[in-house]
Amino acid sequence: MPKVFVLPVIRHEDYDAFRRDVGLTLADTYDDWAKVFAGEISEARLHGKNVVLAPVNYDEFTQYCSANEKNPDPQSLLDFAISTKPEAEA
Repeated sequence: MPKVFVLPVIRHEDYDAFRRDVGLTLADTYDDWAKVFAGEISEARLHGKNVVLAPVNYDEFTQYCSANEKNPDPQSLLDFAISTKPEAEA
């Protein structure tokens, strides 16, 4: 069974807010992030991983962090994406 690889999908209109809160580990611009994101998907699939795209909403993410007493950082974003991931394979 292939390993599941969950990737948070950030909407263009939410990108600046995520970058501000999650940190500078995100690319400078949404377009740059989209290119990196596409590369991560390709790389994961190349290695036989089952890629699951998990759309994330900024307001829901900040609520999740607040409710769970988490800092809005890259790990919290991944944890949130995993907790909200769709069941279907992308």
